[in-house]
Amino acid sequence: MRFLALALVTVLIVTAMRRLSFARVLAELAVARPRWIALALLCFLSILPLWALQWRLLVSEERRPRLRTMVGVIAMTSTVLNTTPLLVGEAAGVYFLVAEAGLTRVAALSVLAMDQLFVGLAKVLVLAGVAATITLPQWMARGADALVVAVSLLLLGVLVLAWRADHLSRVLERTIPPRGARLLGSLGTALAPIRSPARSGGALGLAIAKKVVEALAILCVQRAFGVELHVASALLVLAAINLATLLPIVPGNLGVYEAAVVLAYAYLGVAPERALGIALMQHACYFTPWHCPATAGSRVALRPGAPPPPRRCARAAPRRRSSRTAEDTTRCAGPRTRERARPARDARLRAPARARRPPATHPFPAE
Repeated sequence: MRFLALALVTVLIVTAMRRLSFARVLAELAVARPRWIALALLCFLSILPLWALQWRLLVSEERRPRLRTMVGVIAMTSTVLNTTPLLVGEAAGVYFLVAEAGLTRVAALSVLAMDQLFVGLAKVLVLAGVAATITLPQWMARGADALVVAVSLLLLGVLVLAWRADHLSRVLERTIPPRGARLLGSLGTALAPIRSPARSGGALGLAIAKKVVEALAILCVQRAFGVELHVASALLVLAAINLATLLPIVPGNLGVYEAAVVLAYAYLGVAPERALGIALMQHACYFTPWHCPATAGSRVALRPGAPPPPRRCARAAPRRRSSRTAEDTTRCAGPRTRERARPARDARLRAPARARRPPATHPFPAE
């Protein structure tokens, strides 16, 4: 599947190279305004603390890490997500939550599941906003239908596990191993934020805030290239990106991201060379803030004052008693050691034999 996706992206790039004038694309990139590019970078960078706040809100209160630690976890997770294929970034997020934030595996998996749910709901709201203002292209309308079905199934599964996990574990304990029944019960406990209107509403609000900030960054990139479009155009571009990158088969969504942006701007009537320049700059602005903070985030998470994560250590092997006596040790030692041990040895030899022997114990105590 990965090779097919890479082959498809390669074909699209070759086709674009034949039909587009890259001299004009470079000319469009040269006239980009740096101030708007800097604002776009700041907008994309602000997604990281919002994401960290969301994950911290989805962790139970007794295991909730510090915000600084969670920012480090998010920085490292975002780097892996934007440079690896499907499911590798998600597995890295679970690993960082366990190793750095001190969560259990079940709690880390529940945080990831709730994050995907709220992000999916935010994407559906973005598509609804676009559909209310602009007529969606046919391919985007089909993708929106598939997204709604996927998010609905995920929502149903999370709600069932959050409210009926104990009942399911009791019903299925005869058909599944005991470990699976305990896992279902622990999942219900870890999904407690879903049952709290304040925490679930806050997490959904933070997911929507991330999409709003991303739309603002898209508007800043438009202004950098002198494109004056309606605010709904940024939502259309964002919706196209969300649909095209649902399954990140290509590492970093390289080529897929640019194709989605070019298709969206072509639907809005922007010239292909300018649309490609905007797509390249926007992807660079998106990728840079999410990749560069990884080193700083790892330093924050592993700062000297932070307690190290608990690790399992093997039991120490029992010490074996040495069969060598004190005299053998002294005999094998050097001359200085023998000189130091000589007075104690002479005193031991001058002591009477009865004093050297251990006291004998009678089997029956005297009355």
